[in-house]
Amino acid sequence: MVKMIRCFAVASLLPLSLFKDSKKLGQLSTSLLSKCEPDDVDDINKILTTDASNSAFLINAKFSNLPLQISAQLYKALKMELITERKENSAYNIKNVIVFGKSYVEPEKHKSKKTKLSGPSVQYQSSDLDILSEVATHTFSWKIPDETLAPVTTVPSDEVWQGYRSVLVVPVNLFLNCVDKIVDVLCSD
Repeated sequence: MVKMIRCFAVASLLPLSLFKDSKKLGQLSTSLLSKCEPDDVDDINKILTTDASNSAFLINAKFSNLPLQISAQLYKALKMELITERKENSAYNIKNVIVFGKSYVEPEKHKSKKTKLSGPSVQYQSSDLDILSEVATHTFSWKIPDETLAPVTTVPSDEVWQGYRSVLVVPVNLFLNCVDKIVDVLCSD
């Protein structure tokens, strides 16, 4: 008997203007702001509060051995959805996409107190985040206690890399421009 493994994934945008519970959005904003570098707090606060109607979270979750080619198709569908929705629904006429993702820092880098966690020391767990990080206007990361990741590399290593979460703020026009590159990279991996 062959056992079927189901694959699940979702890729969509959640405009901040559609949050019905402003208290929960406030809690989320406060939590994210507490993780920002001091230099970025004002800009990120503006994106999450004053300009909230111009921003959306990218919900991009992959579960259970999802082939990269399916992720590529999700990005293509998301691009078409965003282009269509921007014409038909003003809530989707946004300026920024806020992307959450897993990242890690090399063992010797996260031990150094001088490492700024939004710079080149942060490595993203997936190629789509690498591509989006190149055009992000703001990035910040924070350590996830007790989480370690195997490095995503072809070089064998026994070192444990510290797990982080990262947030990227990407202007929507640059996000849309990156989708084709993301699709090409995901299909070739």
